[in-house]
Amino acid sequence: MIKNSCYSIAFIIININLLLSQTVDKVIISGWGGQHDLDVKNSFYLGYSSYDSTEFLGEVILYSQSLQNSFEYAEQNDYNIIIRSAIGLASGILIAPDYPSIILFMPSGSNSFVQAFSGDLINSPVIVTGAGVDSNVTGYKLDFYSVDPITEGNASSFSNGYVAGQLAFIANSVQCSLDSARVLARSTGSENGLFDQYSGFGRIITENILTDPLPVELSSFTAKVFNNDILLNWQTETEVNNYGFDIERKISSQDWIKIGFAEGYGNSNSPKKYSFKDDKLVGASKFRYRLKQVDTDGTFTYSDEVEVVLIPTENSLIQNYPNPFNPSTTLRFILAYDDIVSINIYSVLGEKVINLTNKYFTAGVHEIEFNGSELPSGIYLYTFIVGKNGTDHSETKKMMLLK
Repeated sequence: MIKNSCYSIAFIIININLLLSQTVDKVIISGWGGQHDLDVKNSFYLGYSSYDSTEFLGEVILYSQSLQNSFEYAEQNDYNIIIRSAIGLASGILIAPDYPSIILFMPSGSNSFVQAFSGDLINSPVIVTGAGVDSNVTGYKLDFYSVDPITEGNASSFSNGYVAGQLAFIANSVQCSLDSARVLARSTGSENGLFDQYSGFGRIITENILTDPLPVELSSFTAKVFNNDILLNWQTETEVNNYGFDIERKISSQDWIKIGFAEGYGNSNSPKKYSFKDDKLVGASKFRYRLKQVDTDGTFTYSDEVEVVLIPTENSLIQNYPNPFNPSTTLRFILAYDDIVSINIYSVLGEKVINLTNKYFTAGVHEIEFNGSELPSGIYLYTFIVGKNGTDHSETKKMMLLK
């Protein structure tokens, strides 16, 4: 008796945890009532449990109202999904953009092969579904198709409930939004991530998503020299639970270091562009970069590496930063070729205060820190001399120590 009681308690706790972890937990079946709506509701349950018989523990209600009223009710009561069991695709396409937090599922509207949607399906907030035993036969230009779970034939009327159940299960399993689940389903669908005007992205293959959710699809990553800085650009095609990108740099045999961070868009099914300017190029002329993409749960992956060779065309002294400063500031300079560099600090009266460096440097960008903690406030001059006796290059700038 004690053993059975323990098992009962464990079962209750598991179900409570599943309910708390569900991101999709409130669904509306919007239609005109009757058995048809009940079949759509049953289709949703069948779709949700189709992968491993997991039970949907949230709320599914029948709401016999117009689509506009259904959206208003869903927004007021925090419903995630509307599954429209009746016709009205044209109206749904017009209304859905006003309610971005709610995903609308619509049937293709026909049980024969006719056009379901003439607009921009890829970016539409409406998920259009069709049905077919072996391939889609109930419409073209739709998102996904499935076997009709009620008739087990080629009837589109209930495939929308089944597909909605599949995507709700994926969202809850991966812990992502419905929109992200849609992105994942498109990427790994039976059309291998490609859109076909007759079958959309095909069937949803849940197993592919759960074993390899592809959180972020990075389509490009480039680096180029821009005004003696290096500009990084990259683009994602899709994002799921993307916290952001650590930008890392490597010089010669040194370790990778983090030089910046770009916040991700979280979840997106459209291309997103990013850029980062590295204006702290010191100690070398060849730089390598990579991106560390971090998910919201802390897991991460690295991008391919890109390499940039910075070839300065002339020697140059860059204004110190910060300026004014207290007590330290950084002096940067650029060498077009390997040579001896001397940097001296002078008072405004021309008196030499200190020699910061007088040694051989390689071509590239370099920086030296100057600490003026032992000097009084005031304006100082610093000279940049390249080559013996300054015959190759000489330059002077002002800086202010303000205590």
